Amino acid sequence: MKYIAFLFCLMLAFSMVAQVDKREQLERQKKENLAKIKELNSIISRTSKKKIASLGKLNVLKEQIGVQKKQIGILSENQKLLALEANKLRQESDILAAKLKKLKRMYAQMLFEAQKTSTVYNKLSFLLLSSNLGEFTRRFDYLRQFTSNRKAQAHKIFQTRQDLMSKEQQVIFKKTEEKKVLVEKEKEKKTLEVLKTKEDKVVTVLTQQEKKLRIELERKKLAIRKLDNLIAGIVAREIQKSQERERRLRLAQQARKLEVNKPSLPTLKGDGTLPKLSEKSGKEDTKSDTRIESAEDKKEVAKAKVPEKVEVAKSEPLEKNIYYMNAEEAKLASSFGALRGKMPFPVPSGFISDHFGVHKHPILKGVMINNNGIDIQTAPGSPVHSVYEGIVQSVVNIPGINMVVAIQHGDYFTVYSKLDNVSVSTGQRVRTGQRIGSVASDDDGTAEINFQVWKNTIRQNPEQWLRR
Repeated sequence: MKYIAFLFCLMLAFSMVAQVDKREQLERQKKENLAKIKELNSIISRTSKKKIASLGKLNVLKEQIGVQKKQIGILSENQKLLALEANKLRQESDILAAKLKKLKRMYAQMLFEAQKTSTVYNKLSFLLLSSNLGEFTRRFDYLRQFTSNRKAQAHKIFQTRQDLMSKEQQVIFKKTEEKKVLVEKEKEKKTLEVLKTKEDKVVTVLTQQEKKLRIELERKKLAIRKLDNLIAGIVAREIQKSQERERRLRLAQQARKLEVNKPSLPTLKGDGTLPKLSEKSGKEDTKSDTRIESAEDKKEVAKAKVPEKVEVAKSEPLEKNIYYMNAEEAKLASSFGALRGKMPFPVPSGFISDHFGVHKHPILKGVMINNNGIDIQTAPGSPVHSVYEGIVQSVVNIPGINMVVAIQHGDYFTVYSKLDNVSVSTGQRVRTGQRIGSVASDDDGTAEINFQVWKNTIRQNPEQWLRR
């Protein structure tokens, strides 16, 4: 029975440790979420200065609602954990209460036994009635051990009572914490309802502006097409340059091979004669020379200086749309590729307001939009940094999306558009985290950048590259 109780207590202890770790994790998530809520409140307060309703404001509200729901989920999980901890503490308290009851019963029995030898006379009688010295010693040890056990039992009762009181206090504390979390959760739920109401109002206003939204969408599509053509042109140009470099390199390698394999030619003597080779050994015959007398003979000698035409082996054709890198570029591309899932955001704060690929327009029904990268909405004027070292291949202004910066990293390219105050130039080498400009704001006060990642001619989903 003792072993079962011990194992039960041990299981409770391990379970409590796991719950404490889980609750600490939830507390970290809660703090991160609160920081995100604060950041979003700052963004929406600055976005709302110009207009009551805009797509930018709608994006922030949607993000706020998502974060708010997550916060409520964290609080609900925390509440469950507190209730579970309180329940386990109550179980431990019940075990201690049962233990205390048993200790008291045992102590009462010891007191009853002690009454028999409570006086000095009774103790002496108990010892003197021993039949021999051995029994006398055993009875003396018994009295001494009995007194010691009684004191130890009294101490156990005291300690168990203290532990029980402590557990009961912990239960009360957990229940109090659980009530606080419940109150906080109800408060967050009310905030969520307010945000949903605001979202509905913005959607209603924007729905009434359908014609204007369609005009803005067409203008945006035109700017995006220009951006796509620009990026495709940059990538194609750099691929062509790399392939021309690779072609020259292969030709040079072939020329070197031909030079190594070129047949050796006989050397003319000073008097214009060719050395005569021995028919047997093939070595020069110094005993007999052939004199070149005629012009015809001299032509034959001239021909002898040129080796027979050797067919140049055709090199393997270069693959289409592949950027051929030198050693330095290959090293850069390899280290860039290792960034997948760990790449820093190009802006210090913000959220992804529009995702990669084809998806529905947030307002216009039946309208699909395509994003070759992601849009990151942030505070106006936020600095934009290069996510990795590389060479700036283009800095250009495209109406509708402001300034665009394209940076090459081996056979990878990163593109940053919707910028303002660009601080880099074409051909410049930039460092990881170097500031390349700041985020521009549109007419509605929305500040966001479009961020793209390409590998050769293939568009990548930036969300798979960025750090979570």
